[in-house]
Amino acid sequence: MEGQPVLNLQVLGELTATRDGAVVDLGGRRQRAVLAGLAMQRDQVVPADRLVDCVWGDHPPANANGALQAYVSHLRKRLEPDASARQRGGVIARAGPGYVLRLEQDAVDAWAFERDVESAAGQAPADAVCTLDTALRSWRGPAYADYAGEPWAEAEIARLTELRGVARERLLGTRLELGEAQLVIGELEALVKEDPLREERWRLLTLALYRAHRQAAALESLRRARAVLADELGVDPGPALRALEAEVLAQSPGLDGPGSRLSSTTVVSSTTVAVSIPRPRTPDGLVERDHEVGVLRQMIGDLAAGSSGCLLVEGPAGIGKSRLLDEVRRLAVAAGVWVRSARSSAQEQAFEWGVVRQLFGPGADDAVGSADRYSAFRDLFGVVRRLADDAPFVICVDDVQWCDEVSLQLLGYLVRRLEGLAVLVVLAVRTGEPHQADVLAELVADETTDVLHPQPLTEQGTAALVTDRLGRGADAFVATCHRMTAGNPLLLRQLLRALADQGVPPDAAHLDTVRAVGSRAITSLVALRLRRMPPAVTAVARAVAMLGPVADLVSVAHLAQLPEEDVASALDQLARSEILRDGHPLDFVNPLVRDAIHADVPTGERALLVERLGRLKSSSSQPGDAGVQRQ
Repeated sequence: MEGQPVLNLQVLGELTATRDGAVVDLGGRRQRAVLAGLAMQRDQVVPADRLVDCVWGDHPPANANGALQAYVSHLRKRLEPDASARQRGGVIARAGPGYVLRLEQDAVDAWAFERDVESAAGQAPADAVCTLDTALRSWRGPAYADYAGEPWAEAEIARLTELRGVARERLLGTRLELGEAQLVIGELEALVKEDPLREERWRLLTLALYRAHRQAAALESLRRARAVLADELGVDPGPALRALEAEVLAQSPGLDGPGSRLSSTTVVSSTTVAVSIPRPRTPDGLVERDHEVGVLRQMIGDLAAGSSGCLLVEGPAGIGKSRLLDEVRRLAVAAGVWVRSARSSAQEQAFEWGVVRQLFGPGADDAVGSADRYSAFRDLFGVVRRLADDAPFVICVDDVQWCDEVSLQLLGYLVRRLEGLAVLVVLAVRTGEPHQADVLAELVADETTDVLHPQPLTEQGTAALVTDRLGRGADAFVATCHRMTAGNPLLLRQLLRALADQGVPPDAAHLDTVRAVGSRAITSLVALRLRRMPPAVTAVARAVAMLGPVADLVSVAHLAQLPEEDVASALDQLARSEILRDGHPLDFVNPLVRDAIHADVPTGERALLVERLGRLKSSSSQPGDAGVQRQ
């Protein structure tokens, strides 16, 4: 009823409850087991004897029923603190020989999750994707995590875990059917690795690889599936996988996805395009991006009216570039505009025409086979022009910094000739990574190119994501999350996911846990960034970490034993990579970044650097020396 407190119970992770967003103290493990036993049976009456088994197992106390009543009484007081003793019992009600939990379906996350998975089965694909994606985000860790291994909980935990697996497969399968083959491959690989005996996951992965024009990889995934099933179970693949293998070998047209059915040279009607548009999922966690989304809406609107454009989304790793590209696709779908997507990767950077093939599929084969690169560009531009004459469309390319050289040159060639074409080119590039700087510089300088620089989240934005993932958080909890991640959306989501998996409530009592988990996340990210950089850049980062507050260009060059020109270049790259602050004095963007780099220095190298540092400080103490000053 209106005005009454909102009570929610979370069991998809550690058992917790909130009342108007505030965490409820449910008491000790045994007392919480009573609530868990009731939640597992939903609206069913749970006999007192069964609840006794949940609490004490094979070793109940002499007065087990009396102790159970005491637990129920304590839970009622905490769940309904504003009610009088006589009025309590609206949530945990006495019913015959036992008790029943009286809560609305939306009040218990497991109940709502089960309803959403069931309802998604009857929805249109685009709606089903959003429903399943939202439902899966309600999981904060293993179901009833604090009672894993308890005999009375095993069946329900297994049931919910299986339902979660089915929902994840349905979500990726639906996205695949809606044209997102390129985008789901990585997620399907992770899903297969998690449970390689589920044949449906192998089927979806193979289909995604085939639709991404990676036929050899698709056949290899089938071979891997056959080997795993033979080694682990001693069986051959089931009928679905065998039939898929035959279709892949025969290159059956029935395997083509909505994007693949339109070749690059096919002229299609606007009605056909509208039916075939892939419908990507609505991105979650799109916080404090009103300006960026406003720009995207304007450009999609202009495109639908026949105008062209180029947009470059630029920023460090994790700032949300890919999510903005997801929003481009969503807005394009809503406007009835076709989208062609590609994603570069460091592993595929050496493969010529890789991004072009992702964008245009088999229809690009004739053009890229030309011995003359300029002729190939001209032919591909002709393909783009014919498609644009029929209907406006968007070209989206993520991680352009890893784009193969010839595909990037083609994009530059295309952007300079967009005038008069109903085509929008949207590129996302990560700063601080090696890339084809000359071509990208030309794109930025082109007067038709708009550039977006998404900024880190504020503390208010951090609070919004904390609430979305963990519930309403205490001010100190939110501030610590923001400080640990410096407002980086990716780091923040990783931190919140890890906290959710551990069942950590967003209160001031768990700040140390936030710091520990955040430190591990930052250490992992920094180590990954440094591994991608030249050895000289890593050496400079380690020298700055060893020197601390007294670091300057001269002292870093001495400690790293590198020319000052090389050190200056490395410092610039570290600043672009959001590892060092841009400017003077030299300082890391976060103390934890310095700690991570400092701790990552190998033992032998550390000893050598310490010795050099000692000599450097010793020489700086001599009269007239302008080097490092003592602190």
